Amino acid sequence: MKIIATHWKGLLSLLFGVLVALFWALGARELINYQEQYQMFLFTPDYFWQRFTTPGGLVDWIAEFLTQFNYHYVAGSVILGLLFMLMQILTARLCARHGLADRWYALTFVPAILLLAYMGNADVMPSFLIALIVLEGLMLGWDKVQGLKRGTRAVILTIALIFAYDFFGAVSLSFGLYVIVYEWTRKDEYTPTKTIFSASVVFLIALMIYEVVQNTPYPLYRILGGLNYFRYPTAIPKMQIVLMILIPLWPLLGNGLSNASSKQSFRTKLVGLTTWVVVVLGGAAWVHVSFDTLANKLIEYDFLVRTQSWDKLINKGLKAAATGEEMTPLEVSCINLALSQKGELCDRLFEFYQNGGQGLFPNFTRDMLSPVSTAELFYSIGMVNDCERFMFEAQQAIPNFRRSGRLSRRIIECEVINGHYVVARKLLHELQHTLFYKAWAKQMLATLDSPKREEIINSNPVYGQLRRWQVTKDFLFSDREMDQMLGLLYTHDHTNRNAYEYLMAYELLQIDMPRFMQYYALGQYAGYTDHIPYAIQQGLLYDWTRRHNSFQGMPYSIDPQWQQAMGRFIEIYMRDKHDPALSQPPLGTTFWSYALVKEQQQQKKEKSQPIY
Repeated sequence: MKIIATHWKGLLSLLFGVLVALFWALGARELINYQEQYQMFLFTPDYFWQRFTTPGGLVDWIAEFLTQFNYHYVAGSVILGLLFMLMQILTARLCARHGLADRWYALTFVPAILLLAYMGNADVMPSFLIALIVLEGLMLGWDKVQGLKRGTRAVILTIALIFAYDFFGAVSLSFGLYVIVYEWTRKDEYTPTKTIFSASVVFLIALMIYEVVQNTPYPLYRILGGLNYFRYPTAIPKMQIVLMILIPLWPLLGNGLSNASSKQSFRTKLVGLTTWVVVVLGGAAWVHVSFDTLANKLIEYDFLVRTQSWDKLINKGLKAAATGEEMTPLEVSCINLALSQKGELCDRLFEFYQNGGQGLFPNFTRDMLSPVSTAELFYSIGMVNDCERFMFEAQQAIPNFRRSGRLSRRIIECEVINGHYVVARKLLHELQHTLFYKAWAKQMLATLDSPKREEIINSNPVYGQLRRWQVTKDFLFSDREMDQMLGLLYTHDHTNRNAYEYLMAYELLQIDMPRFMQYYALGQYAGYTDHIPYAIQQGLLYDWTRRHNSFQGMPYSIDPQWQQAMGRFIEIYMRDKHDPALSQPPLGTTFWSYALVKEQQQQKKEKSQPIY
């Protein structure tokens, strides 16, 4: 108890750091992965110099060095926990130097909590966190030189402002704000001295900005807002500006909340306790809301694809289907990929929410996220060139012009499968300078340099199979004719069952029964031994009953359970096509229910069209 009473502040800071680390590791590991995925830190002098010569580049280089450890999310979570704990400790020390009473200690956590909530936007760069920590370090350093002579302080201030922007970026402007406000809130300083210090800060900052504008190609708004604090160079979020203003002003709360430090009334104790409750509960709610966004959900789906967490993806799809939640094509395509990898795509297709052919192959979007999961899908079915094209487009779409270790590795694998070894070697030499892709790059280079190179690659269970599956004849890719692309894949190699099941699923989701029946015959080469996939059986029954009044003479191997289910569906449909039983399990998880819903949606769309 004595240790707790003596070191309670330090213990609270440690607890905060642990909770933040656990939050990242257990609740936001996909964002940990996302930050690592869209950078490729190189241990080369050129890479360091490229960052260092950019305003604020030192902070950027440090942040990227730390972010590479996100490759192992536990290490990345621990690092973030330590950084947030350091930020809170610096805030507490700054507030204490301004006389903040202990009962208001909860307020020292507010800036760190606000930043944590802000980082719910995955495009907030870790360099902003590092820059704010550096800012608080500069503020604390300025506090500690107040006992020096005015001239000495002026020299220190000049040096700090001159070098701060080059090394740390736009937070140096926040440091200048802190110096001005701090000087004017001092009671032991003469007004002329305050005026001189304030004017000096404004002059030095203006001179620094002018120099940067003259010698760099960056627009003024980026110079003032920071070059590498946000991934998109065309935007500076309002919350970033708020934090850059709030943090230099926050410690000054102590000037107003220190007078009550000697009062120990019940009322002041109650106010202090209420402050803790508001900070903890309000902060937790704000962080939850900030991270619970559609963008982060899409990032999570891509993360599950990268880690091949197929069961988790399927469980997420089942949960969404049970709650009636509508999903984006990207989410649906990831779940369908998981079903395909588990060999269950055409058995369980309609147990999940489906939104047409886009739920298998989402439309191409020129951004850095959506093409990645689609590229992994192409890779899994043998469309190697399309996988490489989508990965390349995703890498080129990274807004801050970084490279990606994950995307580069997949591009290299595609080049190796295609036999383009010169290009593969060039990219592998670059990956050799990374930390976590280095071992794989060396192993791949050894393979390419081996006299038995072709034998090794062809015997690889992944590369060899994809080489056999890949279509060797030239053809034009068309995302509007994916069934023809899949047909080419499957007829090229009948062992590619993935391509056949995607082909049949595509026709079912498009409700294109003529083509479905046309391609169905190719299934004789797919090697089904115990049963025809259930979704295909449902499609066959659907097509048969559209042209016949009974199941007699049906030439397909249909399980009796599906014949009985189709009979019940028709009976209920003839009685009331809006009966809830048609959209609820077990009948609601069939192709027939999906086709009925599509028909009803089309009718509503036609009725809502204007007459002229």
